[in-house]
Order: sequence, then C-alpha cells, then structure tokens
Amino acid sequence: MRETSQPVVNKVAIIGAGPGGLATAIALRKKGIDAHVYERAKEFRPVGAGLGLQVNGLKCLDAIQPGIVDILKRSGCQVQRVTVKTSTGETIRTSESTMTEKYGQPLLIIWWWRLQQILASVLSPEVIHLNHCCTGFEQNENTVITHFENGKTVQADLLIGADGLNSAVRQTLIGDGQPRYVGSMSWRAVIENNNDLLLPPNEVTLMKGALT
Repeated sequence: MRETSQPVVNKVAIIGAGPGGLATAIALRKKGIDAHVYERAKEFRPVGAGLGLQVNGLKCLDAIQPGIVDILKRSGCQVQRVTVKTSTGETIRTSESTMTEKYGQPLLIIWWWRLQQILASVLSPEVIHLNHCCTGFEQNENTVITHFENGKTVQADLLIGADGLNSAVRQTLIGDGQPRYVGSMSWRAVIENNNDLLLPPNEVTLMKGALT
C-alpha cells in the first residue's frame, strides 16, 4: 500500500479583517497555526450596520473562544420578542422568542463594528496587519505568495479570502468579474433609540408593506 503525504500547513494568510476573517484567525491560532490577518483599511473605524448572530453562530464563537459570547451579549441586544407591523404601524402579531430555552443561546443583534472590535481584541496586535490591500496572489505546489498595494508580499502555506464583496482573492482565483445587481437592495443604518421612536428594548420590529 502506497503512503501519501498530506501538505503541512504552518502559516496561513487571511485577507480581510471582518468578523469572518478574525474568527478564522482565532480558531487557527488556537490550533497552533501561525495565522495572520491582512486588512485594507488603515484603521478600525465605527462602520457598518447592525447584524443578527443566530444560535449556531454564537455556539461556534463560544467553541473557538470560550467567554466571548458573554462579552458579545453585554454589547448587543438579546432578542426576547418579535413584532410584525404594517407600514402604518398596526400590529399584525407579536411572538416571544424561545431560542434560549430551546437551544441555549438567543438571537443576538449587535453592531457590525462592535463585533469586529471584540474579535480583534482577542488577537495580538502583531497578528493584524492594517493598510494591506490585497491585489492578487500567485501559487505553486508548496506555497502561495500574496501581493499588496503597498508593495509588500507575504508567503504562506495557505491563503484564505475573507475580503468581502469585491474580493481580490476571488477575482484572482476564478476571475468572475464585478458583482451582478439582481434587482433588490437593503438600506441599513444604526440610529439612537430616543423617546420619539418608542421602540421597546430587546424587541425586533418588522414593518410589512408594499416595499417589503
């Protein structure tokens, strides 16, 4: 019987310091792999809108970094109730969330930037390389070399593309062109909940109308 050797992965380059890239780096470094994150932005800034972390996502984060879910819960909104209303504000239905009782974790709403900030705090500063805009990569049987706009290159055993919609990694790998508009869009924003809005805490309100 012929033995086959598997490639050894000691060093990993991750392109993109969003939640996906940062969580991947945390998980890999827990396994002793020298994973580094390369981000095009010059600094972390309060950008993005709110997002929902489902039960499976929270369980995954807890598996790779025990205790981090408690920090996320203190920084976000644990949904206890979901209300659906018409475009004129009339309530269609209200239901209590039973996710925690059923699955052990809630639906958690959190600011994208706050999630990024918490994940980044787990990693050492020297692991996250800002101002590194990926322009492409080249590879052979043993290594992959990533090129950056600032003229630097990084050699690794494995490259992971987590660089979002306009991914340079995806473009180099399969060359599928620009994203294709499919006829719908989402307007997202983070606003302060003042007394004029009268939105209850820990509740998700969905407005159903002609445009939804």
